[in-house]
Amino acid sequence: MEQCSCLNSVMSHTLSQTSHESEETFSVIIVLKRKSIVTHVSQLCTLETCDRPRHYLAHIMMFTGEFCKKTLLKLAAHNDVQAISDDYTVRAQLDIATPTVGSTAIRNQLGLTGNNVTLAIVDTGVFPHPDLTLPTNRIINFIDFVNGRIAPYDDNGHGTHVAGDAAGNGQSSGGKYAGPAPGARIVVVKVLDRFGFGTVTQILNGINYVIQTKNTFKIRIMNLSLGGEPTTSYLLDPIATACRRAWIRGIIVVAAAGNSGPSGTTNTPGYDPLIITVGALNDQNTQSRADDVPSLYTSVKPTFDGFIKADIEVPGTNITSLLAPNSFLVQQNPQNIVAPNYFKLTGTSMASGIATGMIAQFLQAYPQLTPDVAKVRYVESSQYFANDTPGYALQNRIFTLQDNIRSLS
Repeated sequence: MEQCSCLNSVMSHTLSQTSHESEETFSVIIVLKRKSIVTHVSQLCTLETCDRPRHYLAHIMMFTGEFCKKTLLKLAAHNDVQAISDDYTVRAQLDIATPTVGSTAIRNQLGLTGNNVTLAIVDTGVFPHPDLTLPTNRIINFIDFVNGRIAPYDDNGHGTHVAGDAAGNGQSSGGKYAGPAPGARIVVVKVLDRFGFGTVTQILNGINYVIQTKNTFKIRIMNLSLGGEPTTSYLLDPIATACRRAWIRGIIVVAAAGNSGPSGTTNTPGYDPLIITVGALNDQNTQSRADDVPSLYTSVKPTFDGFIKADIEVPGTNITSLLAPNSFLVQQNPQNIVAPNYFKLTGTSMASGIATGMIAQFLQAYPQLTPDVAKVRYVESSQYFANDTPGYALQNRIFTLQDNIRSLS
């Protein structure tokens, strides 16, 4: 069989340096081509006794596990295998911001609060904060791919902040610190640990779960305020591929651009051209847009594949949102506590959360929109475009590639 171009540079180097093919194993992600009907690794090749298959993620068509060099070389040669990637590490990345982006006016004038829209927050978890649970508990489901706990919690604090950026209702502040979509429901998917780190396998389990439960919980948007440094094209990256497959299934994917600054490239999955990637502005703590400036920390260098990202920029500097008590971020940054229930953070993660809430408002008004149409209308209707990037031209560039992207997914 013809060998696929799927072993990325990292994995190729790892294999070339290994001599004990039947003993040493490597933790990898095996990405199947979208039209494959394979449901177990053993259908691709004969496994060695040292191999340890772990998960078949049916909704994103990937396998995870530990396999030896001999097996990996056989898998790479199979026509149904699109890519093989090592299981690398991924990390986590409103009183002024919400009015600045126009969400407060839309709520007041049109009554758009994200009602009947469900967001999936794939992050460090979410603390059951009063702004999410009162007067009605809007955390409708919680799953933990890190520690296997059942009740909602957030030992890092990042996911709680992001959830509040999107959908906090200001219950503890008289409405002052409310996100754009205070009526939205939330599905919490914990994939990052107390320190804000997680493996690709954990992220993929989370994305697979969101697709699996899309109809059960009526999930319309998935937020990933996390990322890793790309080492290969988005077409071969497992997280980017999973996000494209979620998008094709009807889920709008919103990802943070990353905080590497002007010289840094956009993280995965944000570097995928199909999904919505969010950069951050500094609103200077005023509701006026006249003094808004691009943040110095948003990754703006062309992506690994040469695309210009982010697609949109919204406020992400010094954003006040929900505090998770005793969480790692609160313990490390007590000076950021704004009030007993609120905490201030900066980053494209915060901007991504705010953008997610804005899209929830948009979907409440136009529930029939597909991800493709929602992206075009959302970005084109916004006054926040990426640095030096005409919004219309960028969309034309992205969507002329759409058929090609899907055929390769």
